[in-house]
Amino acid sequence: MIIAFASKNHLGLNSDIGSDIVNSEYITVAEVEDGKLKKVKNVENIFYNDQKLNAKDFVDFISKTNAEIFVVMNISEEIKAELLKNNISVKLVTLGRIADILNTF
Repeated sequence: MIIAFASKNHLGLNSDIGSDIVNSEYITVAEVEDGKLKKVKNVENIFYNDQKLNAKDFVDFISKTNAEIFVVMNISEEIKAELLKNNISVKLVTLGRIADILNTF
């Protein structure tokens, strides 16, 4: 399973979850297999501070990570619907460190 997290900064699993897409500098991508973490990478979020975020463009970007789940605190209904159309589920969470959130999966 591949999970993409909106990430406040470049600290990977030690980063706090991002509040939304445009306020998250990075996307932290975690690959989990048989309940074990296999790989983690940070991807610079090209939509950081983009107030004219296009849902299709964002979904194309996330799709390139092969994510099956996108985790964030807040997301627009338009982007959520577009992710779901592309077989990427959305999990909304509260404040927290990505490593701690990942442990809930």
